[in-house]
Amino acid sequence: MKGKFIKLLLVLAVAIGSFASLGFIGSDTAQAKDRTIKSTSSVSVFREGKLHYKKATYSNTFGYSWAGHPFTTLDTYRSGKVKATLQYKTKKGWKNYKTFYVNKKGHTTFKVSSYLDLYTKFRYKFENIGSKKPIPYKFYSHTTLKFSRAEAIAFANSNPAKTTEQIRKNKYGVNVARKGSLFYKKPTYTNTFGYSYAYKLNGVITGFCGTSIDTDRSGKVKATLQYKTKKGWKNYKTLYVTKKGYTYLKVDVRNLGFHTTYRYKFENVGSKKPIPYRFYSSTPYKYIK
Repeated sequence: MKGKFIKLLLVLAVAIGSFASLGFIGSDTAQAKDRTIKSTSSVSVFREGKLHYKKATYSNTFGYSWAGHPFTTLDTYRSGKVKATLQYKTKKGWKNYKTFYVNKKGHTTFKVSSYLDLYTKFRYKFENIGSKKPIPYKFYSHTTLKFSRAEAIAFANSNPAKTTEQIRKNKYGVNVARKGSLFYKKPTYTNTFGYSYAYKLNGVITGFCGTSIDTDRSGKVKATLQYKTKKGWKNYKTLYVTKKGYTYLKVDVRNLGFHTTYRYKFENVGSKKPIPYRFYSSTPYKYIK
């Protein structure tokens, strides 16, 4: 009897396989195809399949391409509204992080900035909510497998809530040291400060600010000195820091008041990897309102 039952299971398995090959049975989720390209430092995954109307489809899992930024794209081959929900994995399961809507046929790059852990696992939940016909798609993800110690430190300091300042006041003035990281093409603003020294000659006020930046990684940094007006912040002068290490930000300022308030706008324009930095400013009390 046992032998007959086993034979029956084999016959059913062959029959189901035959029907599936003919297209009578099948799941587009199960039939989604992955193509994986892996190196010692990263992994890229292409997933192809179909999105059925109001049926959730999940992407492969992936991580950051560079610290704080997962790089993923979606190509759809039929028009129809697609809801794409980025999720991240926790000990209690998957949680939603951000939602995008893809409204047209073609190529979409998902732009995401995140302060979640450096090795957080992500996935997308795709829902076809606009087309009763299945939407063929191709999803792409690129994941860096290992980050350097400098990148880990930079990422730990990247969250604005984690940017640290050390303020020291003495009988002459106030010194501020700010520690953080500069992300690629993401503006970062320093603390405010005043002149380090200024004088008036022939009716013209001339001075300079005692500021510097110390970077832990090479990469072009755009440093724009700004001053405060009643209408907001205005640019005064732009410097470029192109080397790793200490740079004194030397700017001679003319025709502004003794109590002008300044700050720097830093932009990492040369490195897709975060640049850890320390910024220093020194302001005597006589230049502080």
